[in-house]
Amino acid sequence: MAILGLAALLVLSILAIADIAGRELFGRPISGFSDATDLIIVVAAAACFPASLANRQHIAVRFAGMLHWRLREGLDLLGHLLMLAVFTVIAWQLAVYTIDVANSGQTTWILRVPVWPVWAAATTLFTICVPVQLAQVIDYIARFVSPTPVEDVARVRDPSATVL
Repeated sequence: MAILGLAALLVLSILAIADIAGRELFGRPISGFSDATDLIIVVAAAACFPASLANRQHIAVRFAGMLHWRLREGLDLLGHLLMLAVFTVIAWQLAVYTIDVANSGQTTWILRVPVWPVWAAATTLFTICVPVQLAQVIDYIARFVSPTPVEDVARVRDPSATVL
């Protein structure tokens, strides 16, 4: 999925270069450039979320040295539970919005391309985030109930990671 997001950003970059070159060299920008970018950026952004959740690449503030390990794990678990709730609500509201957009027949302004498929893709990507984040919650439950401290994930992946 991250590759999908990267590919979308690559297409967006190529379109931007072509639009600028067309405008500056030939006096003819790409017709519907803003329509295309509006659609591409939605998929590009949404495609990054499942991978960032799965790889725990989001920003987290941890006070590892100041707290007892079980309290630290409990706070991490709480954060992951809240993130699960947020992504569940986002996926649900995106589904509602996608249905509304599809029922209304909304299209882009210039090219008149239906926008519901893009929002359906974004909804699918955010829906995938829910089980991915649920797996993180299950992992943190196991860490919290563990009889001994579990090695810090950030340090295992990157020994130079800064943990407060």
